[in-house]
Amino acid sequence: MADLTPIASWTAADVQHFARRAGFGLSPEAAAQLAAQAPAAAIDAWLDGTGLDVTLFANVLATRADPVAEPARSASTTPGSVNVPNEPGPHPYRVDPANAWRNNFSRSQAYLAFRMQYAPYAFGERMALFWHNLFATGWHKVNNAALMLQQYDVLRAHSLDRFDDLLVLVSKDPAMAIWLDSVQNNASGSSVPNENYAREVMELYSLGADNGYSQSDITQLAKALSGWSFTVPTSSAIVDPTDPSSTTVGSGTFRVYDGSANPDPYIWNLAKRTTLPTMHGSGSITFLDRTFDVGTPPAGMAPGEDALRSIVTSRDAQCAAYLAKRLLVHFVTARFTSTDLSDVASMIQSNQFDVRAVMKTLLKSRWFFDPSNRFALVEGPVSWSIRAARALGYDLAAADALSPKGFPAWALVVSGFDQAGMKLLDPNGPNGWSEDDAWLNSGTIRYRTRIAAAVALAEQSSTGTPSVTYRLFPSDISQWFPSAPATPQAVLDRLVALLQPAPFPAALGDAWLQALWPSAFTWDPASADTQARTRQLAYLVLCSPAGQLY
Repeated sequence: MADLTPIASWTAADVQHFARRAGFGLSPEAAAQLAAQAPAAAIDAWLDGTGLDVTLFANVLATRADPVAEPARSASTTPGSVNVPNEPGPHPYRVDPANAWRNNFSRSQAYLAFRMQYAPYAFGERMALFWHNLFATGWHKVNNAALMLQQYDVLRAHSLDRFDDLLVLVSKDPAMAIWLDSVQNNASGSSVPNENYAREVMELYSLGADNGYSQSDITQLAKALSGWSFTVPTSSAIVDPTDPSSTTVGSGTFRVYDGSANPDPYIWNLAKRTTLPTMHGSGSITFLDRTFDVGTPPAGMAPGEDALRSIVTSRDAQCAAYLAKRLLVHFVTARFTSTDLSDVASMIQSNQFDVRAVMKTLLKSRWFFDPSNRFALVEGPVSWSIRAARALGYDLAAADALSPKGFPAWALVVSGFDQAGMKLLDPNGPNGWSEDDAWLNSGTIRYRTRIAAAVALAEQSSTGTPSVTYRLFPSDISQWFPSAPATPQAVLDRLVALLQPAPFPAALGDAWLQALWPSAFTWDPASADTQARTRQLAYLVLCSPAGQLY
């Protein structure tokens, strides 16, 4: 049974467990600060974006002499959303949709990694990463980084909306329209609708395979969603806005291709200026035992949208169970019982699929904080890397003061995400990535060790013309230790407090310390010897089996 009643008090260890799952970790000092607050109010604030994680960054952001804003691709209209800076600071991954490099995939990955490391609102980034896996969409088919980032913006901005609202937004998203062939879904006249998205929106995004729907439901929903596509703004000088050599705003606007006038007089997939083609079907459908007029939608909805929204109400039990399973495997445990799943699904239904309310209930619950759920999950390679960089790297102000700036590393490191098992922005298929122990095998752990080396061992790289040499992840070991450690064990204890691996045998730690400090211990953070030994110990903690759990 999942006890979903809220905890009444918490410790710094509880806070660290919460911050690992609902963000990318907290330092021991910050965890102690948060532990002094009442858990219910502190967790509400953390999820709402007014908590300690945002406050800790506020002074840095407020004193910036060169505030920046992320290029406008899509605005958030999330009720109660928090007004935090879109970008946490200047960075080398400027997302300029008017530039030809908008199709630079690795730069877009690097931008997201930078943002996860430094963004004030860690929970918003964590939720966007979660939804990116559930609504998995891949650059290798979309072939437009700006559209991929536009979708990621939607996932971040609306991550705590009602689930049916988010489902509709994703279904209208231009990257998704390309990814699952909505742009080819034509139900006008005698045309046969393309069923790809209609199938996957139930099988992968809301209900689960063969769970409460039939082939007829797929066919009927495909008709309801026919003509759902997008247009792009262009100028008369643009030949093809999907051509990477062009310079055009890399954004798309949802349209239903129903033969009406085109506010952006260019059809991206037809490569010509024209009115919207007629692709949307008409008449009535029967979907999930209900009848809908797909040509006459309710006020404020696109044609066919009411049928799509009905998934959550017509199959609420199946949808709640599906969402519950995905949330549990990411945030709580993969070893839940059928009763646990039923309890969480019932809670989702009682909260009417309001994700904000669902997450507040789940992350305050005694079940979430139960010791059996601590370090019960293998952490995904992206969040694992971000958490390590946050723990050992400079804060934003210090990194920004470096020359070259202290955050160019992600452009070279993100390629390791693929080999480590999660190619950010580019899953292999619409089913996304399997989580927990599926993250680990003999190949992926090898690349985790390479990322750990980049973060912990002060590795350097040279790039550019003229060549500039910089540390991949600048850090200063003296900043890791508030006071000088008197023994090797004190060094290990502090690194464990920072990196927060699962508990491991004391004999293992003893063996590490004996290998690194076989004779007399001295502490001089300015010396190359102390630097090397301390960094090697941090590397061992990160690479250990315990270091993969969170």
